[in-house]
Amino acid sequence: MSNNNKPVAIAQADSYRPNKINRALNEIFRSLGMNPDNPFEEFIKPGQRVFIKPNWVASRWRKSCDHTDDLYCVITHPNVIEAVADRVAQALHGQGEIIIADNPSIDADFEELMEFTGIRRLESKYDVPCHIYDLRPLVCKDLKDYGKKDKMAHQPGDPNGEFEVNLGRESLLHDVDSSLFRGVFDEREETVAAHTGDTQLYTISGSLYTADTYISIPKLKTHQKVGATLNLKGQVGAMTRKNQLVHWRIGSPETGGDEYPDRESWERAQHAKVTHRGAHPGNDTIWRMVVDLYKSLLTKERNYFTIIDGIMAGEGQGPFCPTSKHANVLLGGNDLLLTDIAAVRYMGLDPLKIKYLEYFIRTWNIDLSQLPVYLFGEHREDFFSAPTRYADFEVPFAWRGIKYTV
Repeated sequence: MSNNNKPVAIAQADSYRPNKINRALNEIFRSLGMNPDNPFEEFIKPGQRVFIKPNWVASRWRKSCDHTDDLYCVITHPNVIEAVADRVAQALHGQGEIIIADNPSIDADFEELMEFTGIRRLESKYDVPCHIYDLRPLVCKDLKDYGKKDKMAHQPGDPNGEFEVNLGRESLLHDVDSSLFRGVFDEREETVAAHTGDTQLYTISGSLYTADTYISIPKLKTHQKVGATLNLKGQVGAMTRKNQLVHWRIGSPETGGDEYPDRESWERAQHAKVTHRGAHPGNDTIWRMVVDLYKSLLTKERNYFTIIDGIMAGEGQGPFCPTSKHANVLLGGNDLLLTDIAAVRYMGLDPLKIKYLEYFIRTWNIDLSQLPVYLFGEHREDFFSAPTRYADFEVPFAWRGIKYTV
Protein backbone atom coordinates (compact mmCIF):
# COMPACT_ATOMS: atom_id res chain seq x y z
CA MET A 1 0.00 0.00 0.00
CA SER A 2 1.24 3.48 -0.85
CA ASN A 3 2.40 5.89 1.84
CA ASN A 4 0.86 9.31 1.23
CA ASN A 5 3.95 10.99 2.65
CA LYS A 6 6.30 9.68 -0.05
CA PRO A 7 7.15 12.70 -2.21
CA VAL A 8 7.28 13.00 -5.98
CA ALA A 9 9.65 15.38 -7.76
CA ILE A 10 9.50 16.91 -11.25
CA ALA A 11 12.60 18.52 -12.77
CA GLN A 12 13.27 20.26 -16.08
CA ALA A 13 15.58 18.87 -18.76
CA ASP A 14 15.29 20.33 -22.25
CA SER A 15 17.41 17.71 -24.04
CA TYR A 16 18.87 14.24 -23.67
CA ARG A 17 22.41 15.57 -23.29
CA PRO A 18 23.97 13.79 -20.29
CA ASN A 19 24.70 17.03 -18.42
CA LYS A 20 21.02 18.08 -18.67
CA ILE A 21 19.85 14.65 -17.50
CA ASN A 22 22.28 14.57 -14.58
CA ARG A 23 21.32 18.06 -13.49
CA ALA A 24 17.62 17.12 -13.50
CA LEU A 25 18.26 13.87 -11.64
CA ASN A 26 20.26 15.65 -8.97
CA GLU A 27 17.42 18.12 -8.48
CA ILE A 28 14.99 15.22 -8.13
CA PHE A 29 17.21 13.51 -5.55
CA ARG A 30 17.57 16.70 -3.52
CA SER A 31 13.82 17.25 -3.55
CA LEU A 32 13.27 13.68 -2.37
CA GLY A 33 15.78 14.10 0.47
CA MET A 34 18.37 11.80 -1.13
CA ASN A 35 22.09 12.38 -1.40
CA PRO A 36 22.80 13.49 -5.00
CA ASP A 37 26.39 12.21 -4.70
CA ASN A 38 25.19 8.64 -4.05
CA PRO A 39 21.38 8.70 -4.18
CA PHE A 40 20.70 4.98 -3.88
CA GLU A 41 23.06 4.28 -0.98
CA GLU A 42 20.21 3.98 1.53
CA PHE A 43 18.43 1.08 -0.16
CA ILE A 44 20.88 -0.50 -2.64
CA LYS A 45 23.60 -2.45 -0.87
CA PRO A 46 26.67 -4.26 -2.24
CA GLY A 47 25.85 -7.78 -3.37
CA GLN A 48 22.26 -7.09 -4.35
CA ARG A 49 20.44 -7.63 -7.65
CA VAL A 50 18.92 -4.48 -9.16
CA PHE A 51 16.37 -4.79 -11.95
CA ILE A 52 15.94 -1.79 -14.25
CA LYS A 53 12.92 -1.80 -16.54
CA PRO A 54 12.68 0.74 -19.39
CA ASN A 55 9.82 1.00 -21.88
CA TRP A 56 11.06 -0.88 -24.93
CA VAL A 57 7.63 -1.57 -26.38
CA ALA A 58 8.65 -1.15 -30.03
CA SER A 59 11.72 -1.15 -32.28
CA ARG A 60 10.19 0.86 -35.13
CA TRP A 61 6.99 2.62 -36.17
CA ARG A 62 4.15 0.31 -37.07
CA LYS A 63 2.84 0.54 -40.62
CA SER A 64 -0.66 0.96 -39.22
CA CYS A 65 0.28 4.37 -37.75
CA ASP A 66 -0.98 7.30 -39.81
CA HIS A 67 2.32 9.13 -39.26
CA THR A 68 5.90 8.57 -38.19
CA ASP A 69 7.84 10.51 -35.59
CA ASP A 70 10.88 10.22 -33.34
CA LEU A 71 10.89 6.73 -31.83
CA TYR A 72 11.96 8.25 -28.51
CA CYS A 73 8.42 9.50 -27.98
CA VAL A 74 7.52 5.79 -27.77
CA ILE A 75 10.46 4.24 -25.86
CA THR A 76 12.77 5.25 -23.01
CA HIS A 77 15.89 7.11 -24.09
CA PRO A 78 19.17 5.19 -23.42
CA ASN A 79 20.85 8.23 -21.86
CA VAL A 80 18.26 8.25 -19.07
CA ILE A 81 18.75 4.52 -18.51
CA GLU A 82 22.51 4.97 -18.41
CA ALA A 83 22.36 7.86 -15.94
CA VAL A 84 20.28 5.74 -13.57
CA ALA A 85 22.44 2.63 -14.07
CA ASP A 86 25.57 4.68 -13.31
CA ARG A 87 24.14 5.52 -9.89
CA VAL A 88 23.09 1.94 -9.26
CA ALA A 89 26.63 0.71 -10.01
CA GLN A 90 27.98 3.37 -7.67
CA ALA A 91 25.80 2.11 -4.81
CA LEU A 92 26.78 -1.54 -5.44
CA HIS A 93 30.49 -0.79 -4.87
CA GLY A 94 31.69 -3.57 -7.19
CA GLN A 95 29.46 -6.31 -5.73
CA GLY A 96 26.11 -7.39 -7.10
CA GLU A 97 24.30 -7.44 -10.42
CA ILE A 98 22.40 -5.06 -12.68
CA ILE A 99 19.74 -6.40 -15.04
CA ILE A 100 18.17 -4.13 -17.65
CA ALA A 101 15.26 -5.89 -19.33
CA ASP A 102 11.78 -5.68 -20.76
CA ASN A 103 9.12 -7.83 -22.40
CA PRO A 104 8.36 -5.68 -25.46
CA SER A 105 5.42 -6.00 -27.78
CA ILE A 106 5.49 -9.47 -29.30
CA ASP A 107 6.31 -8.08 -32.77
CA ALA A 108 9.27 -5.89 -31.68
CA ASP A 109 12.70 -6.77 -33.09
CA PHE A 110 14.93 -6.79 -30.01
CA GLU A 111 18.25 -6.72 -31.83
CA GLU A 112 17.01 -3.82 -33.94
CA LEU A 113 16.09 -2.09 -30.70
CA MET A 114 19.54 -2.77 -29.24
CA GLU A 115 21.24 -1.37 -32.33
CA PHE A 116 19.00 1.69 -32.43
CA THR A 117 19.58 2.59 -28.77
CA GLY A 118 23.19 1.44 -28.49
CA ILE A 119 22.35 0.34 -24.96
CA ARG A 120 24.45 -2.85 -25.00
CA ARG A 121 27.52 -0.72 -24.29
CA LEU A 122 26.42 -0.78 -20.65
CA GLU A 123 27.11 -4.53 -20.42
CA SER A 124 30.83 -3.80 -20.28
CA LYS A 125 30.80 -0.41 -18.55
CA TYR A 126 30.58 -1.23 -14.85
CA ASP A 127 32.59 -3.09 -12.23
CA VAL A 128 29.58 -5.34 -11.59
CA PRO A 129 27.90 -7.66 -14.12
CA CYS A 130 25.31 -5.82 -16.20
CA HIS A 131 22.96 -7.97 -18.28
CA ILE A 132 20.44 -6.87 -20.89
CA TYR A 133 17.63 -9.34 -21.49
CA ASP A 134 14.71 -9.82 -23.84
CA LEU A 135 12.20 -11.42 -21.47
CA ARG A 136 9.85 -12.73 -24.18
CA PRO A 137 9.46 -16.51 -24.56
CA LEU A 138 7.46 -15.97 -27.77
CA VAL A 139 7.97 -13.45 -30.59
CA CYS A 140 6.07 -12.56 -33.74
CA LYS A 141 8.34 -12.46 -36.80
CA ASP A 142 5.64 -11.14 -39.16
CA LEU A 143 2.89 -8.77 -38.03
CA LYS A 144 0.38 -10.48 -40.32
CA ASP A 145 0.61 -13.46 -37.92
CA TYR A 146 -0.13 -11.29 -34.87
CA GLY A 147 -2.55 -13.04 -32.53
CA LYS A 148 -1.91 -16.55 -33.84
CA LYS A 149 -0.05 -18.47 -31.15
CA ASP A 150 0.99 -21.34 -33.42
CA LYS A 151 2.75 -18.84 -35.72
CA MET A 152 4.97 -17.46 -32.95
CA ALA A 153 8.68 -18.23 -32.71
CA HIS A 154 10.05 -19.61 -29.44
CA GLN A 155 13.10 -18.16 -27.70
CA PRO A 156 14.73 -18.62 -24.27
CA GLY A 157 13.06 -15.69 -22.48
CA ASP A 158 14.23 -14.74 -19.01
CA PRO A 159 17.30 -16.82 -18.03
CA ASN A 160 16.19 -16.45 -14.40
CA GLY A 161 12.88 -18.15 -15.05
CA GLU A 162 9.49 -16.91 -13.94
CA PHE A 163 7.24 -16.80 -10.87
CA GLU A 164 3.50 -17.38 -10.91
CA VAL A 165 1.26 -15.33 -8.63
CA ASN A 166 -2.37 -16.28 -7.97
CA LEU A 167 -4.31 -13.25 -6.76
CA GLY A 168 -7.45 -15.29 -6.18
CA ARG A 169 -10.23 -13.19 -4.69
CA GLU A 170 -7.94 -10.14 -4.59
CA SER A 171 -8.13 -9.92 -8.38
CA LEU A 172 -10.51 -7.38 -9.87
CA LEU A 173 -11.32 -9.99 -12.51
CA HIS A 174 -12.51 -12.48 -9.89
CA ASP A 175 -16.19 -11.58 -10.13
CA VAL A 176 -16.21 -10.91 -13.89
CA ASP A 177 -17.57 -13.51 -16.33
CA SER A 178 -14.41 -14.89 -17.94
CA SER A 179 -16.07 -16.58 -20.91
CA LEU A 180 -15.42 -13.58 -23.20
CA PHE A 181 -11.88 -12.74 -22.02
CA ARG A 182 -9.30 -12.04 -24.73
CA GLY A 183 -5.52 -11.91 -24.20
CA VAL A 184 -2.75 -11.56 -26.76
CA PHE A 185 -3.74 -14.55 -28.88
CA ASP A 186 -6.89 -15.58 -30.69
CA GLU A 187 -6.68 -18.83 -28.74
CA ARG A 188 -8.57 -17.73 -25.63
CA GLU A 189 -8.56 -20.98 -23.67
CA GLU A 190 -5.35 -20.12 -21.80
CA THR A 191 -6.64 -16.64 -20.95
CA VAL A 192 -9.99 -17.91 -19.69
CA ALA A 193 -8.36 -20.72 -17.67
CA ALA A 194 -5.99 -18.24 -15.99
CA HIS A 195 -8.91 -16.08 -14.81
CA THR A 196 -11.78 -18.26 -13.74
CA GLY A 197 -13.06 -18.28 -10.16
CA ASP A 198 -10.36 -18.36 -7.50
CA THR A 199 -7.69 -18.95 -10.16
CA GLN A 200 -6.33 -15.52 -11.13
CA LEU A 201 -2.84 -16.05 -12.50
CA TYR A 202 -0.04 -13.66 -13.45
CA THR A 203 3.47 -14.85 -14.28
CA ILE A 204 6.29 -12.40 -13.52
CA SER A 205 9.84 -12.33 -14.85
CA GLY A 206 12.19 -14.13 -12.47
CA SER A 207 14.83 -11.44 -12.93
CA LEU A 208 12.41 -8.88 -11.57
CA TYR A 209 10.68 -11.03 -8.98
CA THR A 210 13.94 -12.04 -7.29
CA ALA A 211 15.47 -8.55 -7.44
CA ASP A 212 16.23 -6.65 -4.24
CA THR A 213 15.44 -3.34 -5.91
CA TYR A 214 13.19 -2.58 -8.86
CA ILE A 215 13.77 0.66 -10.79
CA SER A 216 11.16 1.49 -13.40
CA ILE A 217 11.96 3.99 -16.18
CA PRO A 218 8.80 4.32 -18.27
CA LYS A 219 7.88 6.87 -20.91
CA LEU A 220 5.47 9.73 -20.17
CA LYS A 221 2.79 8.75 -22.67
CA THR A 222 -0.92 8.53 -23.43
CA HIS A 223 -2.63 5.22 -24.15
CA GLN A 224 -5.68 4.34 -26.25
CA LYS A 225 -6.94 1.61 -23.92
CA VAL A 226 -6.33 3.07 -20.44
CA GLY A 227 -5.75 6.81 -20.98
CA ALA A 228 -2.12 6.97 -19.81
CA THR A 229 0.72 4.45 -19.59
CA LEU A 230 3.45 4.95 -17.00
CA ASN A 231 4.69 2.64 -14.24
CA LEU A 232 1.56 0.62 -13.49
CA LYS A 233 0.47 -0.06 -17.07
CA GLY A 234 4.14 -0.65 -17.90
CA GLN A 235 4.08 -3.77 -15.72
CA VAL A 236 2.77 -5.57 -18.79
CA GLY A 237 6.46 -5.63 -19.76
CA ALA A 238 7.33 -7.49 -16.56
CA MET A 239 5.00 -10.39 -17.35
CA THR A 240 6.38 -13.39 -19.24
CA ARG A 241 3.08 -15.09 -20.17
CA LYS A 242 1.31 -12.38 -22.10
CA ASN A 243 -1.75 -14.47 -22.90
CA GLN A 244 -2.68 -14.34 -19.21
CA LEU A 245 -3.20 -10.60 -19.60
CA VAL A 246 -6.85 -9.84 -20.30
CA HIS A 247 -7.19 -6.85 -22.63
CA TRP A 248 -10.93 -6.87 -23.31
CA ARG A 249 -14.07 -9.00 -23.52
CA ILE A 250 -14.89 -9.89 -27.10
CA GLY A 251 -17.85 -8.21 -28.77
CA SER A 252 -19.82 -5.07 -27.91
CA PRO A 253 -21.94 -4.19 -24.84
CA GLU A 254 -25.02 -5.66 -26.51
CA THR A 255 -23.43 -9.12 -26.28
CA GLY A 256 -21.61 -8.60 -22.96
CA GLY A 257 -18.31 -7.46 -24.46
CA ASP A 258 -16.22 -4.28 -24.35
CA GLU A 259 -13.98 -4.88 -27.36
CA TYR A 260 -15.95 -2.10 -29.12
CA PRO A 261 -18.01 0.71 -27.57
CA ASP A 262 -21.21 -0.18 -29.46
CA ARG A 263 -22.75 -2.50 -32.04
CA GLU A 264 -22.11 -0.06 -34.89
CA SER A 265 -18.37 0.06 -34.13
CA TRP A 266 -18.26 -3.74 -33.99
CA GLU A 267 -19.96 -4.02 -37.39
CA ARG A 268 -17.56 -1.52 -38.99
CA ALA A 269 -14.59 -3.43 -37.62
CA GLN A 270 -15.65 -6.61 -39.40
CA HIS A 271 -14.63 -5.02 -42.71
CA ALA A 272 -11.75 -2.79 -41.55
CA LYS A 273 -8.09 -3.49 -42.34
CA VAL A 274 -6.93 -1.86 -39.08
CA THR A 275 -9.06 -2.16 -35.94
CA HIS A 276 -8.64 -0.56 -32.51
CA ARG A 277 -10.04 -3.25 -30.29
CA GLY A 278 -10.53 -2.25 -26.66
CA ALA A 279 -9.30 1.29 -27.41
CA HIS A 280 -12.05 3.30 -25.74
CA PRO A 281 -12.99 4.45 -22.21
CA GLY A 282 -15.81 1.91 -22.06
CA ASN A 283 -13.29 -0.94 -21.89
CA ASP A 284 -14.10 -2.14 -18.38
CA THR A 285 -11.60 -5.01 -18.45
CA ILE A 286 -8.07 -3.78 -19.09
CA TRP A 287 -7.95 -1.29 -16.22
CA ARG A 288 -8.76 -4.18 -13.88
CA MET A 289 -5.81 -6.08 -15.33
CA VAL A 290 -3.55 -3.07 -14.63
CA VAL A 291 -4.70 -3.02 -10.99
CA ASP A 292 -3.98 -6.73 -10.77
CA LEU A 293 -0.48 -6.30 -12.19
CA TYR A 294 0.43 -3.80 -9.49
CA LYS A 295 -1.05 -6.02 -6.78
CA SER A 296 0.97 -8.94 -8.16
CA LEU A 297 4.16 -6.88 -8.07
CA LEU A 298 3.58 -6.02 -4.41
CA THR A 299 3.23 -9.64 -3.32
CA LYS A 300 7.00 -9.66 -2.76
CA GLU A 301 8.68 -7.04 -0.61
CA ARG A 302 11.47 -5.13 -2.34
CA ASN A 303 12.69 -1.56 -2.79
CA TYR A 304 11.18 0.57 -5.54
CA PHE A 305 12.20 3.68 -7.40
CA THR A 306 11.11 5.30 -10.64
CA ILE A 307 12.32 7.92 -13.07
CA ILE A 308 9.72 8.73 -15.74
CA ASP A 309 11.21 9.88 -19.03
CA GLY A 310 9.19 12.90 -20.14
CA ILE A 311 11.94 14.84 -21.92
CA MET A 312 10.42 13.75 -25.21
CA ALA A 313 7.01 12.40 -24.29
CA GLY A 314 4.22 10.87 -26.36
CA GLU A 315 0.74 12.37 -26.74
CA GLY A 316 -2.27 11.41 -28.79
CA GLN A 317 -2.50 7.87 -30.17
CA GLY A 318 -0.25 6.07 -27.73
CA PRO A 319 1.24 3.62 -27.00
CA PHE A 320 2.43 2.76 -30.54
CA CYS A 321 1.49 5.82 -32.63
CA PRO A 322 1.84 8.92 -30.43
CA THR A 323 3.02 12.34 -31.54
CA SER A 324 6.20 13.62 -29.94
CA LYS A 325 5.76 16.21 -27.22
CA HIS A 326 8.74 18.05 -25.80
CA ALA A 327 7.51 18.07 -22.21
CA ASN A 328 11.15 18.57 -21.09
CA VAL A 329 10.81 16.88 -17.70
CA LEU A 330 11.95 13.93 -15.67
CA LEU A 331 9.75 12.77 -12.80
CA GLY A 332 10.96 10.71 -9.86
CA GLY A 333 9.77 9.00 -6.70
CA ASN A 334 10.14 5.85 -4.62
CA ASP A 335 6.48 4.89 -4.93
CA LEU A 336 5.38 3.79 -8.41
CA LEU A 337 1.69 4.51 -7.85
CA LEU A 338 2.08 7.97 -6.33
CA THR A 339 4.53 8.98 -9.04
CA ASP A 340 2.05 7.86 -11.70
CA ILE A 341 -0.70 9.90 -10.06
CA ALA A 342 1.45 13.05 -10.07
CA ALA A 343 2.65 12.38 -13.62
CA VAL A 344 -0.90 12.06 -14.95
CA ARG A 345 -1.83 15.37 -13.34
CA TYR A 346 1.25 16.99 -14.89
CA MET A 347 0.09 15.69 -18.27
CA GLY A 348 -3.05 17.79 -17.77
CA LEU A 349 -5.24 14.78 -17.02
CA ASP A 350 -7.42 14.06 -14.02
CA PRO A 351 -6.10 11.02 -12.12
CA LEU A 352 -9.61 10.42 -10.76
CA LYS A 353 -10.74 9.83 -14.35
CA ILE A 354 -8.08 7.19 -15.05
CA LYS A 355 -9.86 4.08 -13.80
CA TYR A 356 -6.89 2.14 -12.46
CA LEU A 357 -5.60 5.19 -10.59
CA GLU A 358 -9.05 6.11 -9.31
CA TYR A 359 -9.40 2.60 -7.89
CA PHE A 360 -6.25 2.92 -5.77
CA ILE A 361 -6.96 6.52 -4.76
CA ARG A 362 -10.39 5.47 -3.52
CA THR A 363 -9.66 2.06 -1.97
CA TRP A 364 -6.33 3.02 -0.42
CA ASN A 365 -7.67 6.38 0.82
CA ILE A 366 -4.98 8.45 -0.89
CA ASP A 367 -5.52 12.12 -0.09
CA LEU A 368 -4.09 14.01 -3.07
CA SER A 369 -3.94 17.25 -1.08
CA GLN A 370 -1.46 15.54 1.28
CA LEU A 371 0.77 14.06 -1.44
CA PRO A 372 4.02 16.10 -1.46
CA VAL A 373 4.97 17.17 -4.98
CA TYR A 374 8.09 19.21 -5.80
CA LEU A 375 7.72 21.05 -9.09
CA PHE A 376 11.04 22.35 -10.39
CA GLY A 377 12.49 22.32 -6.88
CA GLU A 378 9.55 24.02 -5.21
CA HIS A 379 7.11 22.23 -2.89
CA ARG A 380 3.66 22.79 -4.41
CA GLU A 381 0.86 22.26 -1.91
CA ASP A 382 -1.68 23.12 -4.61
CA PHE A 383 -0.19 20.83 -7.26
CA PHE A 384 -3.35 18.80 -7.79
CA SER A 385 -5.85 21.63 -7.31
CA ALA A 386 -4.06 24.38 -9.27
CA PRO A 387 -6.16 25.81 -12.15
CA THR A 388 -3.80 24.58 -14.86
CA ARG A 389 -3.29 21.62 -17.13
CA TYR A 390 0.50 21.98 -16.84
CA ALA A 391 1.92 20.23 -19.95
CA ASP A 392 -1.60 19.82 -21.44
CA PHE A 393 -1.18 16.54 -23.35
CA GLU A 394 -3.41 15.72 -26.28
CA VAL A 395 -5.35 12.48 -25.80
CA PRO A 396 -7.17 10.18 -28.22
CA PHE A 397 -10.48 11.81 -29.15
CA ALA A 398 -12.55 9.21 -27.31
CA TRP A 399 -10.58 10.00 -24.14
CA ARG A 400 -11.16 13.77 -24.10
CA GLY A 401 -13.22 13.37 -20.93
CA ILE A 402 -10.13 12.56 -18.85
CA LYS A 403 -8.65 16.04 -19.31
CA TYR A 404 -8.41 18.02 -16.08
CA THR A 405 -11.20 20.58 -15.76
CA VAL A 406 -9.72 24.04 -15.24
